[in-house]
Amino acid sequence: MMDFNLPILLVDDDAMVREVVFEYLKEMGFNNILVAGDSQKALKIIQDKKIKISLVLSDWEMPKVSGLTLLKAVRKDPQRSSLPFIMITSQRSMERFKISQAAQWRVDAYIVKPFGLELLRQKICSVMGWKSEVA
Repeated sequence: MMDFNLPILLVDDDAMVREVVFEYLKEMGFNNILVAGDSQKALKIIQDKKIKISLVLSDWEMPKVSGLTLLKAVRKDPQRSSLPFIMITSQRSMERFKISQAAQWRVDAYIVKPFGLELLRQKICSVMGWKSEVA
């Protein structure tokens, strides 16, 4: 059963991508979306235990702190280590090395840009253990 109140952390340094993914999440019915325009803000949110997070959607390629660094921070945090984490990446950045690194840090899923609403819905349902609900 989908829980549309669960807090989702959306991290992307590209305002256009952020806006599109935010709109997709809204369209799916999610209404508790935390947005970070850079990974340093995201890191602060992740480290603040008063902020509830049920899912992280993060871009891979970001200045200063990468999506992989965020993933490592989540996995090393005893209170957040099992948090579902979906990595959003562009085609050109899907090298085997990166995939194996992310797998080593237990990334839950990948989404390759550009992607649509349905793929995002499937990935979220999959990592959250929900049956994909067909409209």
